[in-house]
Amino acid sequence: MQYRFLKTFAMIFTLGVCSAAYAQEKEGIDFRQGSFKEVLAESKKTGKLVFIDSYTSWCAPCKWMERNVFINDTVAAFYNARFINYKVDMEKGEGPELRKRYGVQVFPTYLFIDGKGELVHKATSRMEVPAFIEEGKKATDPKRNFAALEKSFAEGKMNKEGLLQYALVLRNINRQKGDSVSALLIGKLTDKELETDLGWKTIDAFAWSEQDRLGKYFLLHKSHYEKKYGAEAVQKVQTRLTHSAMYGMIRSKDSVGFFNRLEALKQTTTPEVQKQAVMLEAEYYLTTLNANAFVALTDKAMEGILKQDEMGLGFLARRCQFAAEGNKPILEQAYKMAKRAVELNPEEYSSQSTFAKSCQLTGRKAEALVAGQKAYDLSLQETSKIQGLAQKALDEIKKMP
Repeated sequence: MQYRFLKTFAMIFTLGVCSAAYAQEKEGIDFRQGSFKEVLAESKKTGKLVFIDSYTSWCAPCKWMERNVFINDTVAAFYNARFINYKVDMEKGEGPELRKRYGVQVFPTYLFIDGKGELVHKATSRMEVPAFIEEGKKATDPKRNFAALEKSFAEGKMNKEGLLQYALVLRNINRQKGDSVSALLIGKLTDKELETDLGWKTIDAFAWSEQDRLGKYFLLHKSHYEKKYGAEAVQKVQTRLTHSAMYGMIRSKDSVGFFNRLEALKQTTTPEVQKQAVMLEAEYYLTTLNANAFVALTDKAMEGILKQDEMGLGFLARRCQFAAEGNKPILEQAYKMAKRAVELNPEEYSSQSTFAKSCQLTGRKAEALVAGQKAYDLSLQETSKIQGLAQKALDEIKKMP
């Protein structure tokens, strides 16, 4: 009796493990194996488009998409039902040829290809779940996909809504052409149209300066946009315009204007805005080489808003290496920030390489060697270009006195 119970339990356990393993294996988007030719044949047979995730091993946004979007149940259900999904490392195997064929310039790039191998739709960059699903919807929409927009524009048949959609698609694919299309759209819109949904979408996407037409109109009609689209959406545009203005003040050394704007940002309780305020203030002190103020600010941030932010700390450390102009207190602070970033994530190549450089610039050869070697070891998981840079950096460290 006991034997039969144990045997039944073992069978149930085994089936449970297998089911769990199968579920885990199927979790997320189901990417096909095989050659590009094979997935094209499947596309031709089924009539489904091929979705290609064009990535590289060193691309951080690509890895973010894998961890946060491709495994999402809603995304998986949508893409698995509508597309033949395929992943291609653009630096290996068939990747370089496909990269050239479809004009892939940034990573990640998302390609939607028909069974004939023709490009139907194209998008780029890191996206949240709703935006990524929306790109899939565009790809299957004969009025909104990239190929249809290209054809309509070339034939001169595009209305203002079409110009907006085309400019949005081009924004991350061909920036120069995208700028020309958005400029054409902005020139066609009347002031009254700027208060419509079309006008708001244009402002939301293309208002970058308080001095251009979109920025000026937005600032004069903020209350209208808040009533219609909400305070959060309006604040996003306001923040972008403020940052643009403040970076201009940094470049022109307008300290009065800069700190007046900064004080307004500091009054905001949103953590993300507070972090932005710290990064802007740090940039100001770096640009003016005010070491004492920079050290005081970033010391406080390392115990507060940036305490667990390895990316923010690493970014500031790299900015110090570039902008410090040999200023020892600033380089010492870069060392502290880079060290903290490594402590937070020792397996991140960019953090280790930044720390190695900070050690080198502050004369810490022993630490630089350890970090440089670790960076090189991590680079072996990346491209040959990254490996070459890591080897060169390590060789320079070894030559230190």
